[in-house]
Amino acid sequence: MEIAVIGNSDAVIGFSLAGIKKAYEATSEEELINKINEVMADPNVGILVLHQKDYNRLPKRLQSTLSNSVRPTVIAIGTEQSTEMREKIKRAIGVDLWK
Repeated sequence: MEIAVIGNSDAVIGFSLAGIKKAYEATSEEELINKINEVMADPNVGILVLHQKDYNRLPKRLQSTLSNSVRPTVIAIGTEQSTEMREKIKRAIGVDLWK
């Protein structure tokens, strides 16, 4: 199972330096959507990492699909407060790590 990252050049470089091989740069909304669809179809990807700002600019229908995806599990990271990751971890392991 592999981790994939889609985002701006800084994120892609950072994750690539950390050893993530499937790191894709996407600057426009169209590129972002195309790369997400490509990664979602890849059976080897278990986790997809996106920046929260990129996730927020996606169409609501795609956000819903990503939010409910089990494989790959989609994680939005960034400076914006989000309880989504907390809920996904809680569902996956059955324990709320923040309590």
